[in-house]
Amino acid sequence: MEPVEIIEDGLLLRPWQAGDADAVHRACQDPDIQRWTTVPRPYLPEHAHGFVTGIAARAWAEGTGAPFAVCDADTGELLGSCGLVSIDRALDSAEIGYWTAPWARGRGVTVRATRAVARWAFDALKLRRLVWQAEVGNHYSRLVALRAGFQVSGELRLAHPAEGGRTAGWIGSLLPGEVPAPGEPGPAGPDTLDRSE
Repeated sequence: MEPVEIIEDGLLLRPWQAGDADAVHRACQDPDIQRWTTVPRPYLPEHAHGFVTGIAARAWAEGTGAPFAVCDADTGELLGSCGLVSIDRALDSAEIGYWTAPWARGRGVTVRATRAVARWAFDALKLRRLVWQAEVGNHYSRLVALRAGFQVSGELRLAHPAEGGRTAGWIGSLLPGEVPAPGEPGPAGPDTLDRSE
């Protein structure tokens, strides 16, 4: 699959580049990213370099994923990560994953990025469904998913938890036509919090 760029709602989503490694390493020192994602712990510079130069490029080349660097469309500053972490062509389905750099939180970056990736996945890849999963207790990830239009439908027992975490995960899905338009508020769900990522 050929890598693409998406420009939407003040964001530039683009393939990862070698020059992103330092910012990725800095972002992934954040305790919340280490707590709620599957990044290695401790997160070393070689992990960041391997991700931006190897893992991300392989996912695009093999068609198994579509990882995007989320950047400010005007300045190019790295704000986070959002993309399809697994694509299942047999089901025309994919799982979405994201994290927000600590310096970019509170601005709705990840909601906007998730909506942009979802629109692209449905329009360009013709997927029929996107799946979101998070460890139970990751309320910010859940709020992002809800605001992006996902319907959170239940829990998975014995989900793959982050190290030292719980053994249950939330799961949700998003279908074509359910993605809120840029700037549209979108549903917040029953557990609305004061800040979104």
